[in-house]
Amino acid sequence: MIGIIRTKIRLFIRNPWLFLIMTFICVLFAYFVGKSSYSKIYVPVFSDLSEQEMGALLTELNESDLFEFEHVSKQEARDAIQNGKVEAGLEARAEDFSLIMTAHSENATLLEQYVQTIYMKKIQKAHLLSLTDNKEKVEQIWQTAHAKPLFGLKKENFRNDQSRVIDNQLQGIFGFSLFFVIYTIAFNVIHILEEKRARIWDRMTVSSVTKWEMYVGNLLYSFLMGYFQVVLVFVAFRYGAGVDFHGGFGKTLLLLIPYVLSIVALCMMLAAFSKTLSQFNGLVPLFSVSLAMLGGAYWPIEIVSSPIMLAIGKISPLLYGMEALKGATLYGYGFTDLLQPISILLLMAVVMMGIGINVMERRRV
Repeated sequence: MIGIIRTKIRLFIRNPWLFLIMTFICVLFAYFVGKSSYSKIYVPVFSDLSEQEMGALLTELNESDLFEFEHVSKQEARDAIQNGKVEAGLEARAEDFSLIMTAHSENATLLEQYVQTIYMKKIQKAHLLSLTDNKEKVEQIWQTAHAKPLFGLKKENFRNDQSRVIDNQLQGIFGFSLFFVIYTIAFNVIHILEEKRARIWDRMTVSSVTKWEMYVGNLLYSFLMGYFQVVLVFVAFRYGAGVDFHGGFGKTLLLLIPYVLSIVALCMMLAAFSKTLSQFNGLVPLFSVSLAMLGGAYWPIEIVSSPIMLAIGKISPLLYGMEALKGATLYGYGFTDLLQPISILLLMAVVMMGIGINVMERRRV
């Protein structure tokens, strides 16, 4: 068994290009599709205020996590609004402001509320400064009041059974990683079918290598290659792109084990039911794409409302793989909370592997 794995590794080192290309495509798809759709809303600002006043106002405005303000000329702002490049523009004055927009939108309402809050603070501060000549003291009190407010507010997030959290970035990374690893594993499992058809296994059984060792060696190598690919993708995004796994990165690496095992078993079963290599090559994309769509790899399963599609999707290993990965990251679940998807994946692996080996042996491919 060890000799089989060593031989496979040597062959991989000689020709790793297919594996690298598949990994690169996976990263590419995950990056562009899973790239966070969130970005700050650009708001052009024009004003007759002095450069110093405008700089101070922009500093306060750009503390927002939603909007990005930039000082431009009046004509540039109007051109951007008229051409539809921005939703709204801001005309800043000393005591008030105006929004210029072509159509009302929710973002414009949020923008108006946010700028109004900034101006309220500005007016309050100006009012305090007008009451005394000790501007340094007022500035100190103002800074202290904002650093340590009189009333403490604690914000907490709660979820019920109906609420869902969707992270577009992690959705793309998880979905396409779990999808593309099917092809990597299938490419390695197909060697079992090729070797059996070429009667290589018949010659090897004459030697000291038993049939179960050949199965375990080939399947274990397929598992290691698939697991290595997904881990490589996750590490690249975590440490190369700085993607936030919400403190669950280590758990995701462990949760990949039952998923990859189930995919190895799935490919083994497909190989057993395939009479020819071309048939196997046709079944793999058919099953992989179908299971990916049903399992929520291409889009969040949370947005699917059809009970029929949700019921059919329960046959997909990707559904439970995505559920486990999202649970470990977005929801902060522990392994105890994730026992259900893990158990289902392991059950799928055992059932499909048993069916695959039995069918392949009975057919004597």
